[in-house]
Amino acid sequence: MTNRTIVVGLAGAFVGMTALLLIGGIVLHPIALALAVPFGAVSYFLWYHASGRLHDQARRSAEQAGPTERERARQRARAEANRERAYRAAGDGGRSASGRRDGARGPGGRFGPGGPGASGAGDPRDRAPAADRMTEREAYETLGLDRTADGETVRRRYRERAKRLHPDGEDGDEEAFKRLNEAYEVLKE
Repeated sequence: MTNRTIVVGLAGAFVGMTALLLIGGIVLHPIALALAVPFGAVSYFLWYHASGRLHDQARRSAEQAGPTERERARQRARAEANRERAYRAAGDGGRSASGRRDGARGPGGRFGPGGPGASGAGDPRDRAPAADRMTEREAYETLGLDRTADGETVRRRYRERAKRLHPDGEDGDEEAFKRLNEAYEVLKE
């Protein structure tokens, strides 16, 4: 005996009970009609499961949701890897992310991929951050958060601390406020 046979048998039993309760509710007492409703609902869901439609519906919704979530996770991982590579390159004695010296000729020749007069060197996300700029790790420490904090948590913590450290407030500290703003700018990007 398979699981499907058992589910079909249970669905049949619940349909029979629903029918008896409906007849009893009409002939004997209306309270039996109220009892027939849950039995009818259970009958429907058991039939839906036994027919395979429940499984198909769950599979379709999983296929629709799955790839987008996976793709977002891949994008986050790629962005994190690019950020780490850029920070390592910034502290690498003037070398770019590809390992060449900053003045070396790349694929675009002497002036870079955009040619002479181009604004920037390609995609702005590919440039390493300034060496005097706060690192991501320092920014998280400044805000008192761990690296797994999401954007909403970062924003909330920044606002809390900004209210407390603002120079116009009672306990305002201008240097700490500037450092807090710099940390937020690093994490906001």
